[in-house]
Amino acid sequence: MAANQGREKVPSYLLCPLCHELYKKPKYLPCYHSYCEECLVKLQVGSKITCPACSELRVVPSEGVKDLPNNFFINRILDEIALKKKLGGDEDVKCDSCVRDDPGIVICVDCGVFLCNHCHESHKYSREYQGHHMMMLEEIRSEKIEVNIQPKAKLMLCKEHDAELNFYCDTCEKLVCSYCTMKQHARHNHDSVVRMAKKCRSEVNRNMGLVDKCIDAIDNTRRKISPITISIESQAAKIKQEIDIYYDQLQQQLQQERDYLQKELHEVSRQKKIAIILQLEQMKSMKGKLEKAKELGETVNSGSDREVLFIRQQLNKDFDSILIPEYNRLDAKPVELANMEFVKQYNEGSLPHFGTMFYGKNSPFNTAIAFGIPPYQPVGKEVKFTVITKGQAHSHCAYSKRGDTIAISANPHTGVIMRGDVEDNSTGGYTFQAHVKANQTGKVKLGVTVNGEHIKGSPYSVQVRQYSALDKVNKIVDDGRRMGNLVGIAFNKDGVWAVADYSNHCVCIFDRHDQLIRKFGSPGNDNGQFNNPCGLAFDAINHLHVVELYNHRVQKFDINGGYILQFGKHGSGDGELSHPSGITAYNDRVYVAESDNHRISVFHCDGQFIGTIGSGQLSSPQDVAVTNNNQVLVADYGHHCISIFTFDGNYVGKIAIPTAEKNQLVWPTSITVDLHDYIFITEWGNHRVSVFNRDGVFVHYFECYGSGKGSSSSPLRIACSPNGSIYVSDHDSKRIQIFSDY
Repeated sequence: MAANQGREKVPSYLLCPLCHELYKKPKYLPCYHSYCEECLVKLQVGSKITCPACSELRVVPSEGVKDLPNNFFINRILDEIALKKKLGGDEDVKCDSCVRDDPGIVICVDCGVFLCNHCHESHKYSREYQGHHMMMLEEIRSEKIEVNIQPKAKLMLCKEHDAELNFYCDTCEKLVCSYCTMKQHARHNHDSVVRMAKKCRSEVNRNMGLVDKCIDAIDNTRRKISPITISIESQAAKIKQEIDIYYDQLQQQLQQERDYLQKELHEVSRQKKIAIILQLEQMKSMKGKLEKAKELGETVNSGSDREVLFIRQQLNKDFDSILIPEYNRLDAKPVELANMEFVKQYNEGSLPHFGTMFYGKNSPFNTAIAFGIPPYQPVGKEVKFTVITKGQAHSHCAYSKRGDTIAISANPHTGVIMRGDVEDNSTGGYTFQAHVKANQTGKVKLGVTVNGEHIKGSPYSVQVRQYSALDKVNKIVDDGRRMGNLVGIAFNKDGVWAVADYSNHCVCIFDRHDQLIRKFGSPGNDNGQFNNPCGLAFDAINHLHVVELYNHRVQKFDINGGYILQFGKHGSGDGELSHPSGITAYNDRVYVAESDNHRISVFHCDGQFIGTIGSGQLSSPQDVAVTNNNQVLVADYGHHCISIFTFDGNYVGKIAIPTAEKNQLVWPTSITVDLHDYIFITEWGNHRVSVFNRDGVFVHYFECYGSGKGSSSSPLRIACSPNGSIYVSDHDSKRIQIFSDY
């Protein structure tokens, strides 16, 4: 290096991004970004640090920031700068070898250390340093000799034995001393630092070859992709010009149409006014003639007899043949009216749709199933699932306007046969309904493709088999027993679910992975407050309806717990409620089970009362559900059965178990229908869940009595998730039990 007499500009990579000073003890984060040790200490929150450069959250070692790896590369450069500064400066340099702080007069080019006169002699005649090249510091400074000196790595010592770290333990991946290799690392795979470093450099160089290939691939891809930005700008400018021309033409057409209509309006109104003016002039003229005749007639009374008889003939002639006929010819009604109207050729409050921008077709790589397809399916039952389609920019696309090819397939094509139907939801999603051929079982690969490419996760493996009872608990959700007595459960179409915390007067919201994400509500009767919430239902647009037992009302919230509206008040009249307990939403209707009024009240989702179902036929109904074939099922608590009504409210029949008394339904409290139309009923009296098929035939039941996994002393509410799992709220144990067969 050349001696440096002045200050050079410090490279930016030697400055800490936080304090903007030269690095002091630079440390690596796991993301390979470096900062001063002191700066990292300031960033530390608890046991974690968020990297300012990449925003990644990193865990700090147990010993603190000081245990993070040093950035040896920067340290070496900083040492080199310090060494360069010492060589080029005028100030005295201390000896790096002795403890007397004598001035250094020479520098060992091979060691990169300054030596005093005494240490110089020892260094020169030492066997260890034979052949080292030394130069006088004064000569270097005076003649500005260029000297190539690399600072040596600082000696690292073992913290336990205070010995040099000359070995590397490959088992523990750490530097150790010779004493460590004979003790705690004796049976480990270790070798000398020299040999292990050689091996490490070989590994790194091999990996660097792969890194270089990756960098080259990225550069090639960038060279291919970068021109697209120019093409986008060019295409955008072209389309902007087309839009401007198109709308200028539309504006011109609109202006011409407006001018034509206004001209027509002017002409029609002018003709109408002329007709009315002529009519008024005729009336005015007729009135003048009549007034003259009246004036002449009045002179008859003041004239002599001879004068009267003299004008008699003229008066009679004017009245009979001129004035009266002319008056009779006048129009007594207006010849024109102001009955003009402009009729718009589109709906009031809307505008004509002149054009649409298309951003590209749906991308199979950004398209996925909203919920995972259940891996097990009963034979002969429908598989129904929703696909959310997105374009290359992750924006929703409409299938009907894009010309995409959506397909569903099954492999093998024989044995188990599936037929797929596609329904466009017009909101960026499609409902695929697959049909499994009856009396066939086996393994099927279900494929979903968009424009010939499989979407994420496709093909899906589905095992078709005979119906399997969901009698085993797969998971328990209890939030560490911090929740109170749990009652109603409801799922929205995205798999988010809610549970009513009866005793804590709040609602808990869980994500599709059964993790609690929020709670809202507090005791009271104001908007957003609850008095023993017990029933929940999501409507088609993910609004949550909450029934309150003692506020005798239903409150409606958005998914974040924001209050929207409420309806119902205490009473027995239309639109009034008395101790409502259960609720369900179907299409735009909300059904509320009223325990004390012994009926189901039906409302529109905006709170407007529609009517009632089951008045005089039910006894303390606790819950209500609507099946896929539009039947209304009611958990008829007092009659120990499930009462069935049509969508219009006509009584159809009931579901019960007409066998031995111990096998009958006892105090049914809740009801749900799964993906395959099986009906699940919680029984408060029998501490169990009973299962029926869609025809009301008893299939089986599973016991819930007890406090262990899969047991409950009071199963109160039940719900089916979008993936087919059954969720049961355990009122006394304050937990949710999840039943599934996969």
